[in-house]
Amino acid sequence: MHKKIICCLLFIISIFACVSAYAAEVTDVRWGLDRFNVLRLVVDLDSPPGYNISFQGQTMLVTVNAKLDEKVTRSFKMRSTLAPTMTVEESGGNTVLKLPLARTIGTQDYNAFTLKNDPVTKRPNRLVVDITADKTATPSVVIPKADNSAEKAKAPVTVPKTSTAKTTVPKTTTPKTTAKVTVPKKTAVKTEEKKTAKSSFKTDGGLKGKKITLDAGHGGSDPGAIGSNGTREKDVTLKITKKVQELLKKKGAKVSMTRTGDTDVYGPNASDSQELQARVDVAEDNDADAFISIHINSSTNKSVGGFSSYYYPKTNNDARLAQAVQDRLVKNFGLDDLGIRKANFYVNKRCSMPSTLLELAFISNPKEEKLMNSNWYINKLAKSIADGIEDYFK
Repeated sequence: MHKKIICCLLFIISIFACVSAYAAEVTDVRWGLDRFNVLRLVVDLDSPPGYNISFQGQTMLVTVNAKLDEKVTRSFKMRSTLAPTMTVEESGGNTVLKLPLARTIGTQDYNAFTLKNDPVTKRPNRLVVDITADKTATPSVVIPKADNSAEKAKAPVTVPKTSTAKTTVPKTTTPKTTAKVTVPKKTAVKTEEKKTAKSSFKTDGGLKGKKITLDAGHGGSDPGAIGSNGTREKDVTLKITKKVQELLKKKGAKVSMTRTGDTDVYGPNASDSQELQARVDVAEDNDADAFISIHINSSTNKSVGGFSSYYYPKTNNDARLAQAVQDRLVKNFGLDDLGIRKANFYVNKRCSMPSTLLELAFISNPKEEKLMNSNWYINKLAKSIADGIEDYFK
């Protein structure tokens, strides 16, 4: 009898030993601050993480259910006025990131999500925490050097016309006045030398025969903004873009796509500027007459919603293109008209032909997120965009 008990105990001990041996481990911690003052924390792990975010007074605690690799940096000085320092320590088998804050923030002031490892891009499992409490409506800070930068930030971006909303676009994506907005990969990036335009573009004479490049925002390792029900921006933009492609072809246009699946456009281990430039290159390589980048907006204010179209005035036709599409969107839906807006987005600024970046409602708004999961909405949205592009060429 005693032998059986001893054997059972040894068996149980061996199980715990195996579990301990294969416990998740934090392999790296880094941070980044985009030009809109959004602080991003990224935790790399060797297996999918469990985590919890809590507060002790004004100290934010990000607890990850994983042990801490001894090679991980334990203390950070950050260029954030909200959280100038961060310490990393192991406690009870967990890894804890401690951020003393300059002031108290609420759950609406941060967003956390996990990313699975990607064998293609060789990126590990990650926990990403975006702290948007101090997000600004216009660029206000210098991006940290590469060795301190975090994952590609989603360039959130939209500022509603109302004075009470601070948009974070990006959920984007995202800059605003009083509401926080997440900005997708769209803006917070370093620029590279612009390539020489390969050909002139056409702006009238009808849509038939015109060359259009469609860009489905985000994709691959970058999910973009994520709604409260798990809807991912990259999935919605791809659905819309494919439908627009189909409609434009029926109207006689020649359409090129930056991506047709859930992939990064540049490829593995790309920097933000490399990924965005790869999208611009598709338009340049196809001598496009117009470039349309499709995104979904996001804000920490869940009541903010509506459409907006962005442009950079590098030609006399960029604003006209944005307005043509915006008019169709507003005409066919009962959502708020946030208007056309001038913005320094990489893809708009760097492509040689007229272009617009569309923010098609807010994934952070529960009602609008629900619409994004309905086929009739996707189809009607795509038709509005295609009709707007056709109007532009008349």
